[in-house]
Amino acid sequence: MTATETQLNLITNITGEPYQPARLYYHVTNKKTVLGVFEKLKCMKYYEKSDRWYWLYDEEAKKIRFQQSYNKIPKENRPIPLGYFQFINDDLMILEVRSFQRVVEGVKFFNTRLNWRAAEPTRLAIVNKLFGCSPEETPQPPNSFSEFFDRDDIIMHSPEALEEEINTIISQYETDEEKDQAVTAYMEEKSKQPLPEVEEIAVTIHEEGLSILEMALRMKHIEAWEHWQGNKYFTQYDLIQSMLENMPDTENSDE
Repeated sequence: MTATETQLNLITNITGEPYQPARLYYHVTNKKTVLGVFEKLKCMKYYEKSDRWYWLYDEEAKKIRFQQSYNKIPKENRPIPLGYFQFINDDLMILEVRSFQRVVEGVKFFNTRLNWRAAEPTRLAIVNKLFGCSPEETPQPPNSFSEFFDRDDIIMHSPEALEEEINTIISQYETDEEKDQAVTAYMEEKSKQPLPEVEEIAVTIHEEGLSILEMALRMKHIEAWEHWQGNKYFTQYDLIQSMLENMPDTENSDE
């Protein structure tokens, strides 16, 4: 870690978690229904000037638990925005938030209020790094996350692309054992690559989709945290190995 980095303070949100921008994309099939839900929620407030619906840490959202939860936030600072929704067009809506935890909590909160047939999250763009500022600076949130996500160099991942890559590998071998070994080696090599600074991943809220998303974001955040701590070469492979080493040995445990 350089001398400059050691002098930086980690930028955190007022709710306690590190600042880490994310943009969730919703496919909208019924904008009128979505607006009807927003209008009924007391924790939602529309600002005409910016044409955004702000999701406030208030009313229905007060039960969400953060490191600094609702009652720990000074009254003069309430309500704080957890994020904001904006319609790009009638078919596309985004939710921009300032941490990975807010992504997960946002999906959970609106999943029970927005019928997925009216609006469904399908993609998520994230920044895989943490941010710092000097002790003399006062961090200022950006007006939008365009500088992060409206770029041409964002790495995009999709289950379909990964499946195609794996099928290509499998086609090169004959036995099941050879295929399994080749796929395992391929996935291991991928996990040794550092995460891109900005990437876009597929999202689903069906079946185990939310649990998978929560685990993926937690693992990506851990890598960003390790890098912030000075462990610049830490990758998902290192995290997976650490998790495996710390798994309980069921064979030797008492029955």
